[in-house]
Amino acid sequence: MSVAYHDSAIPGRHTLTYRIRDAHRGFPVRQVDVLATPEEIAALVRDGYLVREGLLPPEEIARLRAALDETIARDRHLETQGGKSFGGVFIRHLMDKHPAFLEMLDWAPTLSIARALLGPSVEVRGFTGRVCRPDDPNQETEWHFHQRVIPDPVPPLFSRPHTLDVLLYLDDLTDLNGPLCVVPGSHRRTDRDLPTGVFDDQPGQVVLRLPAGSAVLTHGSLWHRALPTQPGGTMRRLLLFGYGPSWLKASIYGEKPKDGLTTQFLRRPDISEETRELLGVSGYM
Repeated sequence: MSVAYHDSAIPGRHTLTYRIRDAHRGFPVRQVDVLATPEEIAALVRDGYLVREGLLPPEEIARLRAALDETIARDRHLETQGGKSFGGVFIRHLMDKHPAFLEMLDWAPTLSIARALLGPSVEVRGFTGRVCRPDDPNQETEWHFHQRVIPDPVPPLFSRPHTLDVLLYLDDLTDLNGPLCVVPGSHRRTDRDLPTGVFDDQPGQVVLRLPAGSAVLTHGSLWHRALPTQPGGTMRRLLLFGYGPSWLKASIYGEKPKDGLTTQFLRRPDISEETRELLGVSGYM
């Protein structure tokens, strides 16, 4: 079983064929059916984000909500001390904690776009849930981005990490529920600092209000923030995961279960090399 999606939410697709320059493996060829148009990929590179409105059907929204609620109820490693800067409840390593999230390991609507941007060999980076409730204080985030490793000055052979993050919303994004703000093109600001504790509006920001089941795909360096939930709103549940080249280190956050579902999955005798790449144990030397 895998997580279903609305094909009607995807305006077009195209195919890429990669030939890997690896003589030891016979120059393998990898074909990718990209669930996006070439124009959308170009816009994501330019703007740093892509919206997929109404990607999940109602039955999948309900199933993933139930899986997230169930996992939070029995987890002993919840993160709740983010304060105003990163409010709400965070739960990490969801693919190791519930089979519904492991089903998204090779989820085509996002994985195919990651391969169009980053190449054929990518790894799933983390799988986090976040829950915000309107009656609790500090249910927002400050302006931030995720790949905070660029030095000043930039060395001539510095390898900048490009990653793709996915924000998959299981509840409506409204003014009461706390919409998402992004600054288009900010992922290219390699020479500009972003201080901590910034909550003010930014020049050129875009406020995204979306129905439940929508996804926002962002470059890992895109400036973004979540506005606070308001009285009269509802719970806001978010799944946050991403992709990076298979040779990039995994996320540092959370405590990974010692014998979680991904570890057990890797023991299967029929596991493919492509799946091993997605789990971060192949695709590099």
